Amino acid sequence: MIAIISMDKQLFKKRLITYCMAIPIISVVNNVLKYSIGALKIQLRTNMTKRLYEDYLKNYTYYRMTNLDNRIANADQLLTTDVDKFCEGVADLYCNTAKPILDISIYVYKLSSTLGGGTPSLMLGYLVVSGVILTHLRKPTARLTAGEQKLEGEFRHINSRLITHSEEVAFYNGNVREKATLLASYNKLLNHLRKFLRFKVFMGIIDNLVAKYFASIVGFWAVSMPFLSQNHAFSKDAHGERSRLYYTYGRMLVKLAEAIGRLVLAGRDLTRLAGFTARVTQLRTVLKELNDGKYQRTMVTGAENLKPNGGKLIFKNNIIKFDKVPLITPNGDVLISELTFEIKSGMNVLVCGPNGAGKSSLFRVLGELWPLFGGELTKPPRGKLFYIPQRPYMTLGCLRDQLTYPHSGAEAARRGASDQKLEEYLRRVQLGYLLEREGAWMQ
Repeated sequence: MIAIISMDKQLFKKRLITYCMAIPIISVVNNVLKYSIGALKIQLRTNMTKRLYEDYLKNYTYYRMTNLDNRIANADQLLTTDVDKFCEGVADLYCNTAKPILDISIYVYKLSSTLGGGTPSLMLGYLVVSGVILTHLRKPTARLTAGEQKLEGEFRHINSRLITHSEEVAFYNGNVREKATLLASYNKLLNHLRKFLRFKVFMGIIDNLVAKYFASIVGFWAVSMPFLSQNHAFSKDAHGERSRLYYTYGRMLVKLAEAIGRLVLAGRDLTRLAGFTARVTQLRTVLKELNDGKYQRTMVTGAENLKPNGGKLIFKNNIIKFDKVPLITPNGDVLISELTFEIKSGMNVLVCGPNGAGKSSLFRVLGELWPLFGGELTKPPRGKLFYIPQRPYMTLGCLRDQLTYPHSGAEAARRGASDQKLEEYLRRVQLGYLLEREGAWMQ
């Protein structure tokens, strides 16, 4: 600008060449910054995912969260989508606040050294006042964001449930009923999304007024103060010099107002991030409490006084002994008030009875899936008992992985389970045709 006004062609060409040479560097720097922000998000998500899964898959926490605790209905939504959006929000917040804060610091320093402290103080005062007002108005954003993610998780769960039980639904011809259930869940989500949309439009109007238009008005007012004052040094300058100074410092103040506006709008992302933070914090709290043996569940009427883990668990080889152990469901339903029996190694026992008598519940208590509400249970330690679930489970992987589960193929081989031994076991239980049918172990 100075070269053009002073009609200095050499200076203009020099600065134009310098700018052209700087363009590739600027482009590289901008994209390196984008890469850094993306890498920050990925690393943050990696660290959080590893830490959360360490707690989630510790002992039987994954089972207890679904069956013993009703604070979190859709752990998959929290562990995937919510964690991803939380990490994205943290990375974007850093990007949206670091640059405006740097710009504000630079422009405040330059303006204070020339125009005095009154002009930048007015702008910073506006930043504080507008930030307080907008923070108060944006409070519902965190609650609405958390509610949206919860309803999204419920809708996703109902869809995955239909996929899991598609055969049963098909036998019952339950497509009409399932459609009604899905649409009911979607309508619940839709009503929330419309409510949230109206709130975001309202806040968008307020944000534009406060962070853009009013900030510009305050900026013009602030930059005019030294030029309209008769006591300021600028009043003694010539008209052309005053115009140059007004243009120079006016642009600085406009940039300062824009930086303040970006920082004010960053509060919107911060409030939204608070919703994801609340969801992730809830997940971490529940995981910690479940790993400590504490859980919360809605109890049936009259069962509020029951204390989970109120019994005594003793580990001893070659014996299973129930001594006055009640069979009680996690929500407080009493199946058997008191159960006493003893089984020693080598005994054959058949447990029979009608549906709902407590057969499966007995093994859930024995397997430490359900809490012990009382009595004394003596059993071999983990690894000395093998449980076969009621429903078959097929893991993700090849045929070898199905046989060696829960160990991987490499771990099973290290323990001495070679392919020849696995094939021998298959033929021993008359399933050798599986290897022939599949053609190989399908590595």
